[in-house]
Amino acid sequence: MEQKDLSLRIWDLLRDASVNTEFMMTEFSSQSKLSRLQGRTLLQIFIQERVRLSDLAEIMGMNPGNLSRVCQALERDSLLQRERNMEDRREWTISLTEEGHKVIQGVVDSIKASFKNFLEEHSEGELEQLVRLWSDYNQYFNRTLLEYRAAKE
Repeated sequence: MEQKDLSLRIWDLLRDASVNTEFMMTEFSSQSKLSRLQGRTLLQIFIQERVRLSDLAEIMGMNPGNLSRVCQALERDSLLQRERNMEDRREWTISLTEEGHKVIQGVVDSIKASFKNFLEEHSEGELEQLVRLWSDYNQYFNRTLLEYRAAKE
């Protein structure tokens, strides 16, 4: 396969993965009566355990103001809590409440079930290679993004 064709094919696969991931997140979140964005937010907080809003916004690729509104709604629903950082009183840390853990566990269980067949159909070596290549891609993309941002400044 020519280099150009291979690059476009990889780009197409990444787009498909993104679309499929968002579709699945919408489905899993709606089972818990959450919006896709609320589900993504709770899942990221679950993964991070405790995180500053600004860090969470960067991880999710969102504007902190928009994410703050999502978090306020989740806090009103008693799914997450904010705690003031005692070392820097201007800073807040976000974590899940017990109820938030219960809700996101349903989403996590759905995600795990959706991968069950895929994991069973591939060898451990194939899965390790997939993780290695995906990690390599993410490192490359992150470097490229930093270079792009530096060039814009």
